[in-house]
Amino acid sequence: MRNRKGNRAKSCSNLYLHLQVVIELPYIFVQSLIYGVLVYAMIGFEWTAAKFFWYLFFMYFTLAYYTFYGMMVVGLTPNYNVSSVASTAFYAIWNLFSGFLIPRTVSKVILSKV
Repeated sequence: MRNRKGNRAKSCSNLYLHLQVVIELPYIFVQSLIYGVLVYAMIGFEWTAAKFFWYLFFMYFTLAYYTFYGMMVVGLTPNYNVSSVASTAFYAIWNLFSGFLIPRTVSKVILSKV
C-alpha cells in the first residue's frame, strides 16, 4: 500500500512539472512575437518572410530556455535567494562565452585548456 501512495505522489509532481512547462509555451510565444516584431523593425533587418520567421524561431527558443532554466533553478534550490545567486552566476558565464565579450576563437582556446 505504501508503494502505491509514493508512486501516486510522484506522478502528481511529474504532472505538475509538465503542466508548468505547457502553460508557459503560449506566453513565451506572445512575448517573442511582440518583442520580435518590435526589435526586427528597429534593427532594420531585411523584411522577407523567411528571415523574419527564422528570427522569431530563434527568439522563441531563446526565451524558452531562459524561462525553463529559471524554473529549473527555482525548483532545485531551497529558497529564492539561493536561486538568484545561482542564476546570476550561470547567466554571467553564458554571456561571457556567448561571443560578445570574448571572441569565439579565444574562448575555444580557453575551453580547450580547461
